[in-house]
Order: sequence, then C-alpha cells, then structure tokens
Amino acid sequence: MKQNITLLLLCILPCAAASAQKSDRVLWGTKINADIELPGKWKYDNGGSAKMYKPGFSLSLGAVCNIYLGAGFYFEPGLDLFYAGYHYDDIYINQGQKINPKVSKFGLRLPLVAGYTFNLSDRMGLSIFTGPQLSYAFAGKVSVEGNRDLGKDFPSDDLFGPYGQNRFDCAWKVGVGFPVDSYMLSLEADFGLTDLQKGPVKFRENRVGLAFTYYF
Repeated sequence: MKQNITLLLLCILPCAAASAQKSDRVLWGTKINADIELPGKWKYDNGGSAKMYKPGFSLSLGAVCNIYLGAGFYFEPGLDLFYAGYHYDDIYINQGQKINPKVSKFGLRLPLVAGYTFNLSDRMGLSIFTGPQLSYAFAGKVSVEGNRDLGKDFPSDDLFGPYGQNRFDCAWKVGVGFPVDSYMLSLEADFGLTDLQKGPVKFRENRVGLAFTYYF
C-alpha cells in the first residue's frame, strides 16, 4: 500500500511541476487545516452499532498546486502532513474503572479536488470544490494518561496491530472557500469511505474544519 501511494505521488507532482513551467495558470501555495475529528460509530455485521469515540482534533500543514482549467474551473492536488487525535467514550476496565484512552495518528494526506470559482468582485470570489482525499498513517497508538498499570488491560502499543485500524484511508472532501487576492479561507468536510477497523466491526472517520491557503 505504501508503494502504491508513493507511485501516485510520483505521477501527480511531476505533472503539476511541468504544468507550472509551461503555463502562467498554475499557482503554488501553502495550506494549513484545523479540523474537528468526528469518528463514526462501530457498526456490526448484525446491524447493530455502538458509539465508541468522542470528537477530537487534527492539524495538517502542507502544499497545494492550483491548476486553472479555464471558464472558472480548476484542479488542485495537495500534500499534507497531519496529526489527529480523539478519545474513546468512557471505556470501563479493571473491575469497573472508567478511562478515556486516546487514539493518535500521524501521517500524510493527499487531497485531489476540483472546483469552480465565482467572481464576486475584482479581488474576491466564491469557490466550491470536491474530490477524493487519500491518507496514510505512518504511526499511531492508543494511550492512557497517568496510569501505567492499565497497560496490561488496554495495551498502548501500535494502533495498527492485529485488531487495530488500517493505515490507509480514503475520504470524500467537499468545501466552500472565499479567495481574496493571494489568500483563501475555506470551510471543508471529509466523509470517510474506507472501513478503518480491522476485525468483525466497521468504522469510518469524518471531520469538519477551517483551512487557510496562501498562494505564491
């Protein structure tokens, strides 16, 4: 899976760079996202479900390449480093002791969105965009703060173990932005498409947040 993502990056980024050399319709930029993580419920094969997590927070920082396609349309691939964290929702172990283990992950996100911009004035516009976003987590863990004795009952080892989560994720991104001169402030949402949970349950991650982009 890691090789597939690397191959995809090698295909996309050189193409964007070549476009930048041949056309003045290409803008490079930096982007920062601050998101609220909204993990979904665990869903069982028998149709039941259970709320396992509380909302959390994620932060990502990366680069984008905005390629103008004409008539107001554009394509914007990007590459971000992200950190995400959220907690379990009142897990009981050790003879009824309640804890809130934390799930944390670090990795790469690759948004591939297409959009359309309406001109509201000479300086300001309204942009709507959508597209897939691929993610790959390099590292992740489940941890319990302040009590090392719980390690035997709720291991704080690698999140991606035999019954943990999958490293690869695919979400569908939708957003609306307000470009002003060389900046854009956008409201974005990611809807999880990939079943992340290994084992007999299904689980998807969603998020909503704000992003700020500066174009060179």
